[in-house]
Amino acid sequence: MSTATPYTGPAASSVPLRRVALDELRAHCAAILQGSGLPEGPADLVSDSLVDAEARGISSHGVTRVRIYSERLRAGMIDPRAVPELVANTPGRIRVDAHNAVGHLGAQAGLDAAIAGAKTDYVAIAGVANSNHCGTLGYFTRRATDAGLIAVGLSTAPPTMTYFGGRSRAVGTNPISIAVPRPDAPPIVVDMATSATARGKITLASKLRQDIPAGWAVDPDGRPTTDAAAALHGSVVPFGGAKGSGLAMMVDLLAGAMVAAVTGPDIGDMYEDYTRTQRVSHLFMALDPEGWVGRDAFLDHVDVFVRRFTHLPPADGVERLLLPGEPEQQRLARAQREGVLLAEAVTADLDAIADEVGIGRRVSIQPD
Repeated sequence: MSTATPYTGPAASSVPLRRVALDELRAHCAAILQGSGLPEGPADLVSDSLVDAEARGISSHGVTRVRIYSERLRAGMIDPRAVPELVANTPGRIRVDAHNAVGHLGAQAGLDAAIAGAKTDYVAIAGVANSNHCGTLGYFTRRATDAGLIAVGLSTAPPTMTYFGGRSRAVGTNPISIAVPRPDAPPIVVDMATSATARGKITLASKLRQDIPAGWAVDPDGRPTTDAAAALHGSVVPFGGAKGSGLAMMVDLLAGAMVAAVTGPDIGDMYEDYTRTQRVSHLFMALDPEGWVGRDAFLDHVDVFVRRFTHLPPADGVERLLLPGEPEQQRLARAQREGVLLAEAVTADLDAIADEVGIGRRVSIQPD
């Protein structure tokens, strides 16, 4: 039986914490990635994505990922000099070959191409093949809303999850994100894995020697477990049983089979397989409301929709209803003022990676 404390995230009282300013954290992570071989532009993109996730409270996709990206870059599993290539561009259909670039660069290329297509044809779908893990999909779909567009994003992932009714790894946690613009306000953003939890949360819990909640994962024998280490050797489970399982399957078929003919075990594991590249695929759809009711009419209705939503009576014990993405936006606003709290183990690991790549940096801790 595990002797770890229950997982409550990096702010658990049993975990020593360090406060770090966002700009300092971005610069430190970018320097490590450049020291790992990634050019300045892509390094800044990846760092900004990781720190954005950290600031929004999505620590599973935050700066703890710097180590695995750095290690895979140094091991030749990601091509640091690769430039995603637009290999087909017809109305409504765009194909991008990421050429094994860092996943954030592949995702950005796909999303940007979809945005450009939607501005011309009102709708565009871009498939990205031969990519890698790209962080939070919401980081990219939110960008489309800056142009007044709606965005849908799907991404495949290596098989670390059971299908409903199964007991072994068979499918990825295959995330889905949808972002809808609002007039003069942050967008409405759904960004979720199809698993009961992001596997990165289990990785973080294991690093912090904390147990995970029941219902997140099974051990290598397919038995439910709260031991983070056993869960990492086992599988996460789909959210909502058959519902999450079915969505994960559809992401594999749409973003994987249709875009690149790569699904399930064809996708390399980021943490456990250093013998082959990942071959992750992404699918982005961008829509311009101008082609339907008109952009202004759409945004006006979104405003009405939000006002109706926020005036709904809350359940007992709930102060008010929050839009998807709103809690993360509130955390971001606070982090921009105060910085983020990182577990001491996380800042120590960032310093250790800096030593490994020979840049001699240390994370600068803010006084509380």
